[in-house]
Amino acid sequence: MTHLYVERTVPDTWKDLERELNICPTIARILSARGVTSKVDTELQLKHLLPPDGLDGIQIAGARLVHAIRNDELILIAGDFDADGATSSALCVSMLRAFGAKHVDFVVPDRLVHGYGLSKKFVQTFLPRQPKVVVTVDNGISSVEGVAFARDNGVDTIITDHHLPPDTLPSANAIVNPQVPASSFDSAPAGVGVAFYLMCEVRRQLRALDHFLESDIEEPNVASWLDLVAIGTVADLVPLDRNNRVLVWNGLRRIRGGNVRPGVKALCQSGKVDMSSLDDQDIGFRIGPRINAAGRLQDMSIGIQALLAEDMETANRHVSALSGFNQKRRQLQGSMTDVAFDVVDNREHEVGNGICVYEEAFHEGVVGLVASRLSEKFNRPSVVFAHSQDKESGLLKGSARSIVGIHIRDVLADVAARYPHLMPNFGGHAMAAGLQIHKSSFERFATLFDQAVGQRAADGAFDKVTMTDGELSADEHTVEFVRDIEKWGPWGQHFERPLFHGTFDVVSERLVGQGKHLKLVLKKEGRILDAIQFRSGLTGCPSVEIAYRIENNEYRGRNSVQLLVEKLNPVRN
Repeated sequence: MTHLYVERTVPDTWKDLERELNICPTIARILSARGVTSKVDTELQLKHLLPPDGLDGIQIAGARLVHAIRNDELILIAGDFDADGATSSALCVSMLRAFGAKHVDFVVPDRLVHGYGLSKKFVQTFLPRQPKVVVTVDNGISSVEGVAFARDNGVDTIITDHHLPPDTLPSANAIVNPQVPASSFDSAPAGVGVAFYLMCEVRRQLRALDHFLESDIEEPNVASWLDLVAIGTVADLVPLDRNNRVLVWNGLRRIRGGNVRPGVKALCQSGKVDMSSLDDQDIGFRIGPRINAAGRLQDMSIGIQALLAEDMETANRHVSALSGFNQKRRQLQGSMTDVAFDVVDNREHEVGNGICVYEEAFHEGVVGLVASRLSEKFNRPSVVFAHSQDKESGLLKGSARSIVGIHIRDVLADVAARYPHLMPNFGGHAMAAGLQIHKSSFERFATLFDQAVGQRAADGAFDKVTMTDGELSADEHTVEFVRDIEKWGPWGQHFERPLFHGTFDVVSERLVGQGKHLKLVLKKEGRILDAIQFRSGLTGCPSVEIAYRIENNEYRGRNSVQLLVEKLNPVRN
């Protein structure tokens, strides 16, 4: 399928930015296209963090935790299955302990047994421990029944979350979520960002009570936990607005400087990541997936224990287990993706507005990754279903992924509004969501989902259009230019890493990595460049039109430019 490359719109003020920052025109255009209007937008020191005032409920939540700390109450942190939930859990447990909490621990549901969030089933598992307060991280905003059950059994609840709230909020003691109507926080943090803000509020209130002086505790520097904040924020793909960029930039600085906990160091070593130059891509492709694999296939407790480890021996033991899960996850994802592609390719009718796939053998912990691959390949919102662990229930668990311009949770809400009993549960945000349906409803849901997507899709929504930052001249393909790009990061969602396009002559091409990846030698205006496209075959063409990212490739101490090809159109003359 041919890809159309369209250059991003660049405001006319890019020349002013070029002069103010004293940067090259290409970098000025890249930054301007991402909303940078002046030098102020590029200043990412911690002093520029938004104050917590806009987070409704944060003072009440902080006061409840202060009371728990000073009265030696048992505090349980209720985590989630993914890297955002794991980093949030580890951050809260370790910060509360550093604040002097003597009884604090974490609990995390088994996604195959307890479902998502603070469900009644999940609460029942930890009631025998008699906690006084439970704090949800990266979850809980939809846990109406579980919160009520916990409070009925004498457990106070604090919800910290960043997902969209339902119409009826849980009856928690306090809710800290920038998405609730009462909040006016001008940022969209990940779950770990919300948890970090709450812990900062707890420290502020403890300081006001002279707690650290009275308890003979050295007041902790909250910046020491920014490595966790950076990893959770990048891994969860939240928009990198300025406030999130401040959090991530400072976290990356700490990691690159070696100021990290043993678990992060062990994860970097396991992923063969150079900590001194770690970036968003390393987190997204090497660190995050290792943590996530535990929640997908086993028990996220292992990922949290890795991040809480106080020595390298313990950290390495847990990270070794995570790497094993990750390898198994990759194998499962590969086989399930092949099956899903075949199912769609073999359908008699054309791909519609939305894609739904279900296979008996699918593993529910990996369906979200397969849905992502489907949405990428076919440029359609996609839902992949697997049996819930309790097959006798007749329920399928689905994971949905969307494309730019179509809010997937709103699509599901449209279906639910018309057919209230079709989905027992659903939730999520713009690009990803989860849901349940009865197996007998699969075909009906697929039809309704297709219709709902079509109603929300604008003209041209499914065209294979790739937004780029234009073409580079031959003399811009340099290591120095790559370093310039890295200087103005961090890059991520809504502050996308620069993507360029251009036509190149093919000098040579071959398959590598057991025939799965395409290795190219390209030429442009006399400059020879290495390039690679993952999961691709030979082109057999003299020229190619590509969309690519430019990166530094270090091999045996030598630095050179490599083009990471994302889209490719063969040019057959």
